[in-house]
Amino acid sequence: MVQTIAKTVDKILSVFAGFFVLTFCLIVLLQIICRALPFLPIPSWTEELARYCFIYAIACAAGLAARGNAFIAVDILTNLIPRKFKRIYTICLNIVLCAFAVFFEARCAARFAFLRTRMVSTAMEIPMQWVYFALVVLFGMLSIMYFLEVLLLFRGEKVKEGVTQ
Repeated sequence: MVQTIAKTVDKILSVFAGFFVLTFCLIVLLQIICRALPFLPIPSWTEELARYCFIYAIACAAGLAARGNAFIAVDILTNLIPRKFKRIYTICLNIVLCAFAVFFEARCAARFAFLRTRMVSTAMEIPMQWVYFALVVLFGMLSIMYFLEVLLLFRGEKVKEGVTQ
């Protein structure tokens, strides 16, 4: 059950991250074409939208990296721990990381994503809450993925480091 939920969340995040990366590439390509051809006007919104797509791609991909243990880590301490205690160490580490993500999820949601003031982006004039909502997505996905990792570790269904399923 937990494995199925984890795979489903992985697929959803992969689709969203892929969409935002593809959109980023297409927008940058449009900007390059417009700059290369002098008779085409350069849209003012391309750089800003490309930046926002990149931010959301990172927010979605961070959850995948967390679940696949793809973040850079110093494993000197981990290698010194006896094999039978590594599972307990990994569970405790994931619980701490999940708590960290939940804490910042609440802080970002309250402070940035649901602002009362009306701030808009410069070129596109969209509300900045949509841009800052990427922080809520980022820490939300991290907290979900670390929680799923803890559940999988308790059940003995741990994914190898650097590998997503």
